[in-house]
Amino acid sequence: MRFLLFGLLFVTCQSEPLNSYIAYEMLEKSPIYKVAVDNESVFVAKEYCFGDSIFHTTQFVVEGETVISISVPEAIQSYTIHPLHLEIEGKTDGNGLTFSVDQPQMMMVKINNYQALCLFQTPPETNIPDAKDEQVIYFPKGVHEVGIIRPKSGQTIYLEQGALVKGRIYGENVENVKVMGRGILDARGYTSKPDKVCGLEFKNAQQIKVEGIGLRTGEWWQSLYLLCDDVEVSHMNLMSFGVNNDGIDIDGVTNFKASNCFIGCGDDGFGWHALDAEANGEPPTRNCLAENCLIYNAHAGNGLRVGASMETQLFEDITFRDITVVAHKNAGIRSDHSDWAKCKNIRFQNFYIEQASRPIEIRIEKTRYSNSTGFRDERGHFDGLYFENVQASGGNIVLEGFDSTHLIQNVFFTDCYHDGLPLANTTQLMLNDFVRNTNFR
Repeated sequence: MRFLLFGLLFVTCQSEPLNSYIAYEMLEKSPIYKVAVDNESVFVAKEYCFGDSIFHTTQFVVEGETVISISVPEAIQSYTIHPLHLEIEGKTDGNGLTFSVDQPQMMMVKINNYQALCLFQTPPETNIPDAKDEQVIYFPKGVHEVGIIRPKSGQTIYLEQGALVKGRIYGENVENVKVMGRGILDARGYTSKPDKVCGLEFKNAQQIKVEGIGLRTGEWWQSLYLLCDDVEVSHMNLMSFGVNNDGIDIDGVTNFKASNCFIGCGDDGFGWHALDAEANGEPPTRNCLAENCLIYNAHAGNGLRVGASMETQLFEDITFRDITVVAHKNAGIRSDHSDWAKCKNIRFQNFYIEQASRPIEIRIEKTRYSNSTGFRDERGHFDGLYFENVQASGGNIVLEGFDSTHLIQNVFFTDCYHDGLPLANTTQLMLNDFVRNTNFR
C-alpha cells in the first residue's frame, strides 16, 4: 500500500505506480532514450548543459529491488554502466538494455556512440511540506519565473517533481532552512562570474539542508556554502558544464556532509577552499564529508580540488568516501595548495578514478591563486594524507611539498591500485624532496 500526493490531497491506493512522474515543461524529450522502471515509463529529457554538452537525464525512485530497462533506436553494440566498480551486469536484447539495482544510486550509462544517459535515482520523498504553511515557499509542477529566492530562518523551499524554478537561492544569516523536493532550480541567467554569483548559496548560515533537487546554472559556481555550520546536502543532481561551473563548494565550513549526488560540472566537482581571509577571516574548515557521489567533470577543472586558495589556518578531518570520478579534464584528485593553511587528516576512501590520466596531483606551491592583497604571503603544510582503496586507471601520481618547512608528511597508501597494480613503494610515485614519511600497507 502506498500513500501518494496529488495536489494537496493524500490518497491511499493499491496500484498507483511509484514513478508516475510527469514531463517537465520547457524540457525537450529525449529522441534517443526510453526508460522504464519496473515496467513504468519515466520521462527522459535532452538537456543542453553548455555549448555542445548534451546529456539525457531521468530521475526516478528506487525502493528495494528495481529493474531498469533502457531502449535506443538501434541495436546495442556496446555499453558501459557507471560507476564501473559496482560491476552491474546488464542484459541486452536487440536495442534494449536491462539491469537491476537494490538501492538508490547515481549512475551514468553509455550506449554505442550516443550521448550519455544520466540516471538520478532517489529514495521516496518523506515529510513533504504543506503548501499552505506560512513557513513554506512551495513551487508546484510547472514553470516559475522567480528571480532571487531569499529564505528566512525556519523556512522550507519546496520544488515539486515537475517544477522548473527559474532563479537562484541566496540565504545569509539564516538558520534551520530546508530546500527540498524533486524539481529543478534553473539559475541560468541569474549567475555571474564577474560578480561571483552562484546558483545556490548560503552564507553565515546554520542548520541547512538541501535534498533531492536538480540545479542548472550559467557561468560561475553551481553551489557554495560560505562560513556555515551544520550543512547536509543529499540526492542532488547538478548538471552545468560551462565556465567555472564548480559543483559543490565550501569555504570556512564545519560539520558538512554531501551524499548521494550526481555532479556534472564544467570545473571542479568539489571545490573546497578558503578564498579571502581579508574579507572572511580565517575560520577553520573541519569535519567535512563527501560520500557516495558520482562526478563527471568536463571543460576545465578537476574531479575534486582542495584549494587552490587556502587563506585560512586549518583544514582538518576532511573525508571523501565512495566517490567515482567518471571523467576529469585535469586531475582526478587535485590540491594546488596556494596559501598558508595547515591541512590535517585528509582522507580518500573507496575512491575510483575511471579515466586514465592525471589521477592524483597534490602540491604546495605559489600560484596565481595565492593571496595577492598583501594580507599574507606564506605556504602551508599537509600532515596526514590517507589513501584507502583508491583505484586509479593510469597516469602519474604526484606529491610535491614546497620546501623543508612546508612539507607533505605522513602519507599512507592502504590497499590502493594504480593501473591494475597494487601501490607498494615510492618508485610508483612522483615525489620531490619535501615529501616525508610515505607508507604503504
